[in-house]
Amino acid sequence: MKRRFFVNAVVSAVQVIVVGGAFFLLYPFLLRSLGEDLFGVWAVVLATTSASAIANLGLAGSTLKFVAQYLARNEQAYVDTLIQTALLTIGGVLLVLLPLAYPLFRYILAFIITPRTLVPEAFQVLPYALTSFWLTTVATVTLSCLEGFQRIDLRGYLTMGTTALYLGLCFWLVPEQGLIGLARAQVIQAGTLCIGSWLLLRHLKPTLPAVPTHWSRRGFSEMLGYSINFQISSLAQLLFLPTTTALLSRLGGTGVVSYFEMANRMVVQLRALVTTAHRAIVPAIANLQERAPETIRQLYITSMRLLFFLVFPGLPFLIILTPPIAEIYVGGYNATFILYADLLLVGWFLNILSNPAYFANLGTGDLHWNVIGHLIMGVMNVGLGYLLGRAFGGTGVVFGFTVALLAGSAAVAIAYQRQHHLHLADLLDPASLRLGLASMFALGVATLGYVVLLPSLSFFPRTLVVCTLYMSIIIIPLWRHPVRRDAIKWIRALFRPRASSSSPVEP
Repeated sequence: MKRRFFVNAVVSAVQVIVVGGAFFLLYPFLLRSLGEDLFGVWAVVLATTSASAIANLGLAGSTLKFVAQYLARNEQAYVDTLIQTALLTIGGVLLVLLPLAYPLFRYILAFIITPRTLVPEAFQVLPYALTSFWLTTVATVTLSCLEGFQRIDLRGYLTMGTTALYLGLCFWLVPEQGLIGLARAQVIQAGTLCIGSWLLLRHLKPTLPAVPTHWSRRGFSEMLGYSINFQISSLAQLLFLPTTTALLSRLGGTGVVSYFEMANRMVVQLRALVTTAHRAIVPAIANLQERAPETIRQLYITSMRLLFFLVFPGLPFLIILTPPIAEIYVGGYNATFILYADLLLVGWFLNILSNPAYFANLGTGDLHWNVIGHLIMGVMNVGLGYLLGRAFGGTGVVFGFTVALLAGSAAVAIAYQRQHHLHLADLLDPASLRLGLASMFALGVATLGYVVLLPSLSFFPRTLVVCTLYMSIIIIPLWRHPVRRDAIKWIRALFRPRASSSSPVEP
């Protein structure tokens, strides 16, 4: 099990690097080829159509949990039934609702897109966005099933392949067809992901039919009962990122949306270096809940200390790097992009510290506080985003987004720790505290160094000096941290040859 967990984590990390690298190449290309306004139009259309996620009934999330659970119980036939039931339900419901919602989407886009001259462009790509959304949502179910089999590595390989396909299609179609070319590329990618994930799932579970045909009332009722919390979370999430995109478009214009999209994509991909690998514990926790529930508490403590080790030095370092990243990613120093990126880095990376609680709740099936966290994020985001956006424009909207994200994340983590009688002292050991303080001090020194060196040094020497300043301050507490030593021991143990079962037992 440890080796499978390690392989899943490594492939997940490689996937994030590959996908992040692809978008690091793609987004500057789209910004140059389409311009910030049309690029922003596409981001707004995608965010608007994502509102259809409320129609998936939360089954994508519940499928992961129940597939892992019934595999642990070795109920193979019922696993087949659950998978087919989830696919038929989600695919069928969306196939009916998306065409019915088409006029509503047109109305919303006409209201939020500014300038108004770009509304026809949005209408033109809307059918492609809806088609892509249907294919991707269906694929989400099969990808969740792969996770339930603890084969996140297969999911990673497929995601990397379809991302490379998408990148190539964009480079080919966008120069000739513009925004329509981008939309068509996304539909092809989504279709490939949908078909490929189903083929991989059938490879793992040959008893599945070529086309899902078996719908079970029992399976639907069981997953629906569990997924009610996911449905509420999906509704709350509509008040989060899609609402932020709409507020930015309405109050700041689609050009501002393009820089938010670029900053958010960059930050989310960087964050995923930690969270995608960490997500591998969800099926493991579902398995432990069935076999050894007493070990979950210790897994939480270990996860938190690992995240402290990664987030405390990583967040300040990335904040230092946003100006040089902007020069490469956006094509020059862009104050809007840098400000958005810094705010999003703070929000999303501190949000990582709530992940052990969030994923533990997913694995055990206790989703009460996960739902409350999403509701806090959504409600606060709407209120703060609108009020601050009216006062400060796009910056106010993004600041409200960050505050809402932190508030909802804190609620989930604090509730879990109280429920399991965990105190801050159990989680934040002295080594992590020293590392955090050193990282904050290093951030201040490096920022001062960047300001002083800005007029005198060119791009690469300035970046090298600032990074060296930062690393020279944190290197000692980073090296002495026990998590570093434990990680090395763990990796060595995974690759150490196992003793043969026929070998004599040492006394």
